[in-house]
Amino acid sequence: MSLLNGVDIVKVSRIEKLIEKDMDVFFNRVFTEGEIEYIKYRNCNPQTVAGLYAAKEAISKLLGTGIGQLNFKHMEVVHDKRGKPHVIFCDKGEEIIKELNIRNIEISISHEREYAIAYAVGELYKEKEAIEVPENIRNILPIRQEDSHKGSYGRVGIIAGKTGMTGAAYLATMAALRTGSGLVYSIAPKSISHILSIKLIEAIIKPVEDKEKGYFIFDFIDEILEIIEDMDAIAIGPGIGICHERVQVVKEILLNYDGPMVIDADGLNCLSEIGLNILSKRKGATVITPHPGELSRLIGVNTKEIQEKRVEYSREISNRYNITVVLKGTGTIVTSPNREVYINTSGNPGMATAGSGDVLTGVITSLIGQKISPHEAAILGVYLHGLAGDIASLKKGQYGMIARDILDNLPDSIKILEGKNKNI
Repeated sequence: MSLLNGVDIVKVSRIEKLIEKDMDVFFNRVFTEGEIEYIKYRNCNPQTVAGLYAAKEAISKLLGTGIGQLNFKHMEVVHDKRGKPHVIFCDKGEEIIKELNIRNIEISISHEREYAIAYAVGELYKEKEAIEVPENIRNILPIRQEDSHKGSYGRVGIIAGKTGMTGAAYLATMAALRTGSGLVYSIAPKSISHILSIKLIEAIIKPVEDKEKGYFIFDFIDEILEIIEDMDAIAIGPGIGICHERVQVVKEILLNYDGPMVIDADGLNCLSEIGLNILSKRKGATVITPHPGELSRLIGVNTKEIQEKRVEYSREISNRYNITVVLKGTGTIVTSPNREVYINTSGNPGMATAGSGDVLTGVITSLIGQKISPHEAAILGVYLHGLAGDIASLKKGQYGMIARDILDNLPDSIKILEGKNKNI
């Protein structure tokens, strides 16, 4: 069994125009009698209509048919007593799900003032699944040139780890290596550098004096700044912990490193103490990769509201501070100023495991270091990360998989992207 999913986002204003033009024609073309009754019960609210429309599009994408072979009325979105949406198929729709052997389709609908979003996930039961990578994602990854060397593929630094959290540094560093970086530097407190020297054979270990405290200290910030000065990209945050001293370390790096930077985990927790305004002062590009709880701390909005308006908050933060936001979760969202919103379709619930985010940080940092734009690196990174998780789930199952399994399957996810292997 493997998971299929489909995502659609609809602009509410587009639906409003269709309703104004000829509501009855529009409703009768797209919705069943039961759905029209539900819409009228909701006072023909355009956001409700947009949500149902997006759900049907998302389901058609999950099935791989789009609206064409399957029409809008071959499926009906119904709601249970708690208001949770479900889908019922009839006629051609029922034939398609039986033919494809897709079961247990679940849908989620969310909307805010400007957009409605729907996400559909279903279980596919077949021995092997042929993966068709969307062309817009496949085209991001550059073809490697014959006349190239390790310097051609970026020098990246991973500022990570403290006593008890060497795994975070290991996972992020290895993910950067597995994603194709030519040189990866693991920048860690001296107290844990001997562990990383044993675990990371291919990386370059850069210990930073910590006076045996086991974490980065401000007294030796100049060491860090000297190490990262000529890096093509850096990541900061996985497993570094948080205290007043580490907040100051993060602040100095933000203000003094001019290259592209990915901020994750405790880097974000330190940033919540500093304030997001500092990002506007940076010369280099910034990518933040929060989960909803981390974004909640960053902007002072409760997690529930963020989850209800994931696109709206992601866009607002990216536009206000001129950064790329990767809001993790089901259907990870990537937003950048003046760029189209991307909602990821790869991945599965088995990836909700410690260290998974550290792997993603390493992947995105590696791609940026290979001269891919931060926005496209974030899109490609979350897709590859999710696809590696999908491959891992087939081998280990969603309960048994761990972050290292995602890491180990990154090369296979890239091979699929390159078209060298289409089956998982």
